Amino acid sequence: MATLTGSTTVSDKAVSPGRKAWMRFRRHQLAMTGLVLFSIILLLSAFAPVFDRYPPNKLNLRDKFQPPSATHYLGTDRVGRDIWSRTLHGGRVSLTVGFAAALVAMTIGVVLGALSGYYGGLVDMLIMRFTDVVMTFPQVVIILTVATFVGQGLLNVILLIGLFSWPPTARLVRGQVLSLREEQFVKAARSLGASDGAIIFKHILPSVIAPLLASLTFAINGAVLLEAGLSFLGVGIPLPTASWGNMLETARSLDVLQDGPWMWIPPAIMILLNVLSVNFIGDGLRDALDPKHII
Repeated sequence: MATLTGSTTVSDKAVSPGRKAWMRFRRHQLAMTGLVLFSIILLLSAFAPVFDRYPPNKLNLRDKFQPPSATHYLGTDRVGRDIWSRTLHGGRVSLTVGFAAALVAMTIGVVLGALSGYYGGLVDMLIMRFTDVVMTFPQVVIILTVATFVGQGLLNVILLIGLFSWPPTARLVRGQVLSLREEQFVKAARSLGASDGAIIFKHILPSVIAPLLASLTFAINGAVLLEAGLSFLGVGIPLPTASWGNMLETARSLDVLQDGPWMWIPPAIMILLNVLSVNFIGDGLRDALDPKHII
């Protein structure tokens, strides 16, 4: 409350929307836990060469299939490669796929959803019917089919996941744009002669950033899990490049599943922790950016 002398106290100072959102986010305990956990995972993966002890693809047949020890923290695989190093470097690949594929999907979804919601009519019908067609195909099945023709590789995996993961974003953006296109600020921009492109990308889409940020976190998780599934099925990241998914592929062998759990448990735990932490962050962002939430 302001003092009687007219001076402005800290509580009376204007607080920016970004700072308000951060204050709400900080009060979300699970979101802060997720942020700390994800930051650790990100740092370990990004600086994997600093934290590893051996090259991730180095063969060492003398130490093959060894359980965790002081020499190899998480043991070795069937050809003597260090699991600790491969888990760290695999995180770089899996997170790269997650972020890049989510960015591809979000870009396509935002553009198509914005055009559909803004123009309506025939444009809306065509885009939404195309979206419905894409959503009718089982995602994993269609990616598996296409991957057999285009081949494996990091870029192919990113593009395939991104190209078949955009429909939820398109529907989200369409709904938001439909509710915003008749607002006064849009009508004012239109009356001043602003082009449709300027209205969509400079006036409407900035108002959609909040739900998109929350949606982006779940898109990243979906891409990481899909990459793991594709690699487990043998059409994801090709060996010897490590990813959490193709490290899990070793669990398809019954003897490894039973006698060598150190080979598949570390990447499984990393996927689990990554998914949980990003989900917590997404929940926190959704609550913090809710325009109806006040401090």
